[in-house]
Amino acid sequence: MVLTQPIVYKNVESLKEIQDVVCFQEEIWGKDAVTPLPQLIAAAHHGGIIIGAFIEGELIGFSYGFPGYKNGKKYLISHMTGVRNKYQNCGIGLQLKLNQRDWAVDYGYQKIVWTFDPLEARNAFFNLNKLGAYSKTYYPSYYGEMSDKLNKGLPTDRFLVEWDICSNRVKKALAGVLQNDISVKNYRPLLTCRDIRNVPYPLGEAPIMNEEGYLIPVPVNFQVLKQEDYEAAKAWRYKLRNAVSNAFSEGYAVTGMVKNSIANVHFYVIENKTMEALND
Repeated sequence: MVLTQPIVYKNVESLKEIQDVVCFQEEIWGKDAVTPLPQLIAAAHHGGIIIGAFIEGELIGFSYGFPGYKNGKKYLISHMTGVRNKYQNCGIGLQLKLNQRDWAVDYGYQKIVWTFDPLEARNAFFNLNKLGAYSKTYYPSYYGEMSDKLNKGLPTDRFLVEWDICSNRVKKALAGVLQNDISVKNYRPLLTCRDIRNVPYPLGEAPIMNEEGYLIPVPVNFQVLKQEDYEAAKAWRYKLRNAVSNAFSEGYAVTGMVKNSIANVHFYVIENKTMEALND
C-alpha cells in the first residue's frame, strides 16, 4: 500500500484519544485482550507512554508502555503495539517502536521489554533482526488460556524480548546491518522437521553439545498452520517450547532469525554469548 497522506506520530494523552485506543484494541484482538481505559489513563499520567500514529486525525496505530522495575533496574514494558490491517507493511510498527525508543532514552531508560509468541515468525524477524532485540527467557502459557482471535485453542507461550536501546547491537540493527546478515556459520538444527502434504511437522530434538550456536525451525505462518492442521500447530507449540527452554537453561539466547525462501519454516538462531558480546 502506498500512503499519500502524511502520518503524524504523537503522545496520546487526551481522554478521547485514549478511548480510541481502547476501541482499536477490540478491533485487533477482541474484548478479552483489552487494556481498559482507567489503566491506560493512569499509566499515561504516571510514567507510562501511549504513542499514536494518525492520518488526518484518525488513529491507525499505537504503542503502549508502562514502567517496570526488577533486580534494582528500571525499564519500560512495551505492552501493546498494533496497526490497522489496511496500513500494515507500511513501516508504521517500526516508526512506533522508534518513537517509543526516543521517548524512553529521553526519560533515562536503557532497556525496553515485551513479550511475543515464539511461533509468530514475522514478529520474531521484526523484533530480533530489525530492532536488534534478543531473548533469554521463555514463559510457558504466560497468559493462561485466552479466547481472543490470535490465541484461542493453544497455550499462550511467550518469549520475553529484551531491547537494550542504547547498545551497539541495536544501533547496527536500526542501520539495517542485522536484517539479512545474521551469521549462522556451521550451526546445526536443534529440532528437525519435515513437510507432510506441504505442512511442516516438528520431529526429534538433538542434544545440546555446548556448541557456539544452533538453529531452531519455526513455521513461516503459524496462524495459517492453525487453520490447516491444528494437530501440527499443537505439536510445534510443545516441541519448540522444549527445545528453546533446554537451550536457555544452558545459557543460550535467541539472537536472530534466518528466513528460508524455499521451505515452510524459518530458523531461529540461538547462541551462547556473554552480554558484552551480544550487545557489541
